[in-house]
Amino acid sequence: MFVSHPRASRIAVLGTSLVQQNHIGTETSLATSARGWMGWAEVLSHGRLSCPVHHDPCVPPGWEPSNRPGCSRFFSGLNFGVSGQKAIEIERRLPRLLQSDFDLIVVDAGTNDMMVETRQTIADTRARIAAALLDAGKTVILLPILARGIEKWPAGGAARAKAHWINRRSIEFAASHANCHVFDWNSAWVDPESEFGEPYAGYSNDGTHFSVLGGFAVGKQLAGYLETIVPRAPDRLLSRDDRFDPMNNPLGNLASDLTARAFSEKEEQSHRLGRQLVHPGTGAWVEAICDIDVPAHEDVLGISLRLKDVAAEGQEAISLAPFRADDGTPFPFPDEKWQGALRTPPLKLRPGDTAPELYLDVLLRPGSKPLGIDISRIDIRPVSSPVRA
Repeated sequence: MFVSHPRASRIAVLGTSLVQQNHIGTETSLATSARGWMGWAEVLSHGRLSCPVHHDPCVPPGWEPSNRPGCSRFFSGLNFGVSGQKAIEIERRLPRLLQSDFDLIVVDAGTNDMMVETRQTIADTRARIAAALLDAGKTVILLPILARGIEKWPAGGAARAKAHWINRRSIEFAASHANCHVFDWNSAWVDPESEFGEPYAGYSNDGTHFSVLGGFAVGKQLAGYLETIVPRAPDRLLSRDDRFDPMNNPLGNLASDLTARAFSEKEEQSHRLGRQLVHPGTGAWVEAICDIDVPAHEDVLGISLRLKDVAAEGQEAISLAPFRADDGTPFPFPDEKWQGALRTPPLKLRPGDTAPELYLDVLLRPGSKPLGIDISRIDIRPVSSPVRA
């Protein structure tokens, strides 16, 4: 079917670790990551854009992170990123991917091929991936090869020239194919003052992948870019009488208090939101979303919305989970004012009768000044099961 108006609520992302790392899954939790550019695009679009995922411990062949047998990403949905993969491996996953429901897909491929494949091979494989998606009726957003720091690509080395050549080929491909576009994440990532095209200081944790600052910058630009491609979704309105009722309104809001203010003056604080929640029943899928207004503050290390199932085997769903270095130190958030909507992945409630709990978790550097955050339109409600029959 030919798609001309992609749904903003069904945006897929395909690629390598640069895509997979938008989400973090474990046996007991699923989170959008604060280093994730797609997660930030969702937040900064005020929830109008969505790349839905859900917890899933399965291990489909060919989808194991870094090709580790038996290793799971712990999620399914529209994040089709698998770390460590070359473009040909991404291409092999297209048949399974195309069984999912989406209209628009953002594609990263070829970054792991740069030292082992020719520029022509990389460009040709990227073109085949895009063509297959276009033939399936999808709108395709190509991502160029992301620039790296000199600790990964030597200054003046062949890899940088190869990347520029491949990226020009992608621009030419998009120009000659309907419903194919290029979003240049390098324009938000590369420091124009850098002689060797390196990312801005602090944007990467290792010269290749995103830190929180890099994810924020690219996500902010992507949110603005997609406004020109997908229709504007309706504003999220919240009526005080739209409350959960098992008979008359089983998809209503589980929370009765819709606004809050979080004032943090300690290094780590959890603020309970929506205190009077209702339990919608075992097996229900629920998600939480709230609007948030954060002032500029130089010492923020984390701001997360966390939905917790307090049942014995309950799990957690988190929006903007902090990204930490190997020693456990969180990477800083941007020192600028930002507004948006935090939305957790959907959470399936385990057996029990205690209502789920919702928290805003705030991390600050030791000795920092207090931080006040305005929170509004707190919305926690049952949603349809994301699991395909």
